[in-house]
Amino acid sequence: MSDEHDEHHGHHDDHDQAYEPTSPWWLSGTPLEAEHHRLMRRRSVPIPWAESTAAVLAPAERARLAGTWMRRAAAEYLAVSTFSVLAIDLVAAMAPADVLSLCLRAGIDEVRHAEMCLRMAAIYGEAGAPPPMPPPGMSSLPDEPGRNKLHQALANTMLVSCVSETYATTVLHATRELTTDPAALAVLTSIYSDEVMHARLGWSYMRHAIDVGGEGVLAAAAAMLPRALRGVANVVERERPIGEVTEAVRAHGLMTPAEERLVFASCVHEVLIPGFEALGIAVGDAAEPYGDAWAHAA
Repeated sequence: MSDEHDEHHGHHDDHDQAYEPTSPWWLSGTPLEAEHHRLMRRRSVPIPWAESTAAVLAPAERARLAGTWMRRAAAEYLAVSTFSVLAIDLVAAMAPADVLSLCLRAGIDEVRHAEMCLRMAAIYGEAGAPPPMPPPGMSSLPDEPGRNKLHQALANTMLVSCVSETYATTVLHATRELTTDPAALAVLTSIYSDEVMHARLGWSYMRHAIDVGGEGVLAAAAAMLPRALRGVANVVERERPIGEVTEAVRAHGLMTPAEERLVFASCVHEVLIPGFEALGIAVGDAAEPYGDAWAHAA
C-alpha cells in the first residue's frame, strides 16, 4: 500500500511540475491565485508553447491567426457565463446532482480554454503589444418565464450542449486533422477533450428529461430543435477576421469559412438529426435549411 501511495504521489508531483500558468497577466494578484491554479491544473495537458512555429510566418499570416485566436478566446470566455446561466435553469428544474456538477465543471473548463486561446493570440500578435484580454460580455440564452421549468432547462441544454458542443467536437476534430504546429495542435486537443464531455452532458440530460417528462418533453424538444440549429448556424455564418487562409495558416489550426459550413451541414445531417431521432424526438424538416445550397454558399 505504501509503494502504491508513493507511486501515485510521484505522478501527482510530475503533473504539478508540468503545469504552467497560461495567462499570468489575467490574475487577481490575491491569494485566490493558488486555488485558481489548482482548478486549472485538473486534467492539465502540457502545452509545448516553446515549440510554436509562429516565428516563420509572414506578418499577414500571424495577424490572421492572432485575430482568429482572439475570436476563439472571446467565445470561450462568453461560454463561462453560458454554462452559468444553464446551471440556473437546471437547478430550477431539479436536475440530478451529476448533471449539475458537470455543468458547473464545464464553466471552469471554459475559463481554461479562454486562457489558452489568449496565450495563442499573444504568440501570434505583435511583439511588445499589451497582453490580450477577452472582451466583456454576458451570454443571453432564450428565457420564457411562463415555460415549464423542465422544458426551459431542456431547451437551453439542447442549444448549449447537444447542438453547440456537439458541433464543436466535430469542427475541432476536423481542424486538428490539418494542424501540424505543435503548440496549436496541443491546445486544440486539450479543448477538444473537454468539449466531448460538454456534449455528453447535454445528451445525457436529454435522456433523463424524457424519462421524467415523457411526451411533453418530446414535444418541447421538437419545437426547440429548429431554433437550436439556427442559433449555431448563425455563429458559423459570422464574418471572420480579415486575411487569407494560406496553407501555412491552416497548419496552425484554421479552417476556411467554406470548410466550416461543410462540417456543420454534415454534423446536422449525420450526427445531430440521427441523435435526436434516436431519442424519439420528431425532427420534421429542421435539417432542410442546411442542405447542399447552404453548405456551399460561402
